[in-house]
Order: sequence, then C-alpha cells, then structure tokens
Amino acid sequence: MDSIKYLFEILWLKSWVMENYGMTATIIVCLLFVVLWFFKVKWLGVVLNSIQEFVIFKLLKSKSKSVTEVSISESDVENHDIFNYIDFWRYSKIPAMQYSTEFRTAVFRKYLQLYLKSYKDNLSEFVSSGDFKSMDNNQLWIKFLELMNDIIYDYENDMRDIGIPPIIIEKMKIKNNDTINLIIDLMEGICNSTFYNSENNLLKVYSILNIILSVLENTISHSQATCNSINGQLSGLVFMDAGKIIKEPWKL
Repeated sequence: MDSIKYLFEILWLKSWVMENYGMTATIIVCLLFVVLWFFKVKWLGVVLNSIQEFVIFKLLKSKSKSVTEVSISESDVENHDIFNYIDFWRYSKIPAMQYSTEFRTAVFRKYLQLYLKSYKDNLSEFVSSGDFKSMDNNQLWIKFLELMNDIIYDYENDMRDIGIPPIIIEKMKIKNNDTINLIIDLMEGICNSTFYNSENNLLKVYSILNIILSVLENTISHSQATCNSINGQLSGLVFMDAGKIIKEPWKL
C-alpha cells in the first residue's frame, strides 16, 4: 500500500511542480521520493521524510501567493484530460492489446472497456450536473465516495451480465483494492483541505480527476501481470465475443 501511495504522490506532485517550478525542482522532489522509497531503515526514513516535507513546504511557501491564485475554469473541469484519455484507451490502445491466449485477450479487453466506460459515464454525469459547485467540504467528499461506489457497482454488474468469468472480476478487484482505498483517502484529504479551496469547488474536482486519471492508467498497465497470475483457474472456460465462442485451453 505504501509503495502504491508513493507512486501516485510522485505522479501528482511531478506534474504540479513541473508546471509551477520547472525541471530542476521536479527532479529534486522526485529524487527525494525515490530515495525514501528504497531506504527502509527506520531512522534514515524519518530523516529523509523530514527533508522531503521541508523541501515541499519551502516550495509551496515560496509561491503561496501564486498557488492561491491558480484559476480553474468550468471548461477545464468539463474538458479534463481524463475524458480524452479514456476515449483514446478504449478506441485505440485496448483493441491492440494482446494477452497470452485468444480467450484472455478477448476477456481482458472487454473487462477494460467496461471498466473505463463506467468511469467515463459516471464522471461525465457528475461533472455535467454541476451539483458539486454548491457543496460544502463534507457533502463533496460524500458525493465522491458515492460516485466511486456507483462506478464499481456498474462495471462489475456489466461484466457479470456479459459473462466475464468471476475469477477475473475477483482478481482485478483484489488488484485494484489498494488503489481504490488510496483514491478515497486522497479525495477525502483534498475535499477537506483549504489548500484546494476555490470558487465552485473547481480546483478540488479538477485535482481529484487528476488522481483518478493516474489510477486508471496504472490499472491498464498492470492488467497484463494480473492476467498472467491466473494460472489453471480459467482452463476450459468459454466466452462469447462478437458472436464468436472462444475457449481457454485446458492446462494441467
């Protein structure tokens, strides 16, 4: 869990520092994260963590005025990169992905398609409604928590309906569990942080969409490893794809 948390901290902080402070500051911060990741000795970890927090604090403080003046518009939220990336993955990247067998290729492609569709449909509806603009911190946090539950419920139901094997749904659920918990923790932190205060909650929503985008990318990139971790449990199963019955070969 800790390693996953550092991964997403790096992804988020790298883009933010790059935008506001340039390449040098980005390299420094990323190096601190990497060093802290590998050195697990308790006393050294404490020291490095303190240095990391001090550097980040100094960076934020040195430009606190400009940070508070960051302007996120409704258009930035409505046209967030997450929607374009989901379309790119669904229509270009996923159809070209290959797994170890024809059966696994068909099933995992369909899994990822439904997974991403649920995220896009629910997030689009949430953003389009504009309800978040009038919410207080607690209401926004609860709404995002409900949104995550709806997303998971929708894609898992859709997967069962089209016959994706339960073992794959369960394996991916376990694989995604840590990242889902991380999203929830980060969403709660952002919703309750004065650092992200802005008119109509636009900065908070935009920042949370950034986090979700990183999580989706991580899930897609690790689907191959999850597929390979399922050994004989798929043997002999069949799946209907575009009117064609595909069977997983038997393995002893």
